[in-house]
Amino acid sequence: MSLILARMKPTLILYASRDGQAKHIAQTLQQHLAQQAVHSELADLKSPPNMSKSWQAIIVVASVRYGRHHAEVQQFFEHHTLLAPLAVMSVSLNARKGDGTPNGYLKKLLAQHHLQPFTAMSVAGRLDYPRYGWLDRQMMRLIMKMTDGPSDGKCCVEYTNWQHVADFADTVRRYVQQEAASAKPL
Repeated sequence: MSLILARMKPTLILYASRDGQAKHIAQTLQQHLAQQAVHSELADLKSPPNMSKSWQAIIVVASVRYGRHHAEVQQFFEHHTLLAPLAVMSVSLNARKGDGTPNGYLKKLLAQHHLQPFTAMSVAGRLDYPRYGWLDRQMMRLIMKMTDGPSDGKCCVEYTNWQHVADFADTVRRYVQQEAASAKPL
């Protein structure tokens, strides 16, 4: 196993977060991977690192607001040819009723950019009315009312299923370790 670990390049975790939940999820993924001896680097998609560096895998954690992933996510996939296997996690309140399987927002993102990640998951984010500006609060109240969620405009609800996040990290770990094990010796 130590020979495999020695061959492993770092895994890159990129995130795009509006209110901090996608960043928190990305940091949690990094912690899970570190516990499994998978080295990773974390970066905001607003200023991604040098993409010509050799990565074991690239993980993108991207939040959705009003049915769209961040512009940074769209630009990243439009302007970068990925030279490493890809994993994608989409974070949206829409996923609060899901089981982690890719929802419509994630499927649309993957199809739009012709992406074929080795794993993809939709997870719920956090509803945090006090953190939103007036207009966002009103829009979120309307959306929550239409989808049978809390619409009081004051509450804060953590919907993220942290077990799904841990399972995603474990899938990534297994994949990158298998890739490293099958790589030709230096």
